[in-house]
Amino acid sequence: MDRRRLEENIFKGISYLAGIISGLILIVIMGKIAWAGIPYINWYFLLTSENETPGIGGGIGNSIAGTFVLSVFATAIASPLAVGLAVYMKRYAKNRPFIKLVDFCVEVISGTPSIVLGALGILILVFYLRYYTGGFSLISGSIALSLLILPVIERAAEQAIDRVPKELEEASYALGANKWETITKITLPFALSGIITGIVLGIGRAAEESAIVIMTAGYSIHMLSFKIVPNEALVYGVKVYPFQALLATLPITIYNSYHYPTMVDQGEGFAAALVLIGIVMFINLGTRLLLRRRRIG
Repeated sequence: MDRRRLEENIFKGISYLAGIISGLILIVIMGKIAWAGIPYINWYFLLTSENETPGIGGGIGNSIAGTFVLSVFATAIASPLAVGLAVYMKRYAKNRPFIKLVDFCVEVISGTPSIVLGALGILILVFYLRYYTGGFSLISGSIALSLLILPVIERAAEQAIDRVPKELEEASYALGANKWETITKITLPFALSGIITGIVLGIGRAAEESAIVIMTAGYSIHMLSFKIVPNEALVYGVKVYPFQALLATLPITIYNSYHYPTMVDQGEGFAAALVLIGIVMFINLGTRLLLRRRRIG
């Protein structure tokens, strides 16, 4: 008994030590970023686009707007596909080998390095389909990012559907509803909070991605604009902004501050990193609150 208690105490000690070390590493990293970045954060820096400031850098308003728009568009593309696939896998698919094959494909996509998805994106979306996408653009970046976040949303949707009580669906069938009516009026409404959680996590995952973005969306110092201009190189002879245009994002702004250290103040890179961390933390906090509300409900 004493030996078992000793082993348990040793395991607890190792666990606490690992937690403390992880916490200290996080505090050091966050402290370094905050210490170097906070002096540069002000309303002018946050709201002004880079092209409206003297020299290079000086404002990240265009990057914040680009990050938000790109993340939302990528999630809007991935969500219907992910939720539809989850519904099919959990309520329609009967062939076990096929289910295993689809699960394997989702796992492969989930484990594929983002740089590989970026390489496919630059080859297919930026070059082969540039007549439609405009090359480096919001469309190219959103489609490539949607592949990255699709497994995140799909797995969350599957787990949410698994938590739907069988009694509710059986009662729906007993009252004469067909499968589609049961799914749309019972299954999906009950699983909605879990699905929304997956979608929010997808937005956060897309916001922090850099490899895919730099290889498909490119970078622009200008603020997003909404307009249509003639361009014979694109479909219908027009270029639609911002969908077929370059856009800035916070991860690329951070990258530029280190790639061009003599041209961009690295403090601005730390400030952009702090803003990005704040956005991701806000999204994750919102997700946790949503999960907590669901548990209480």
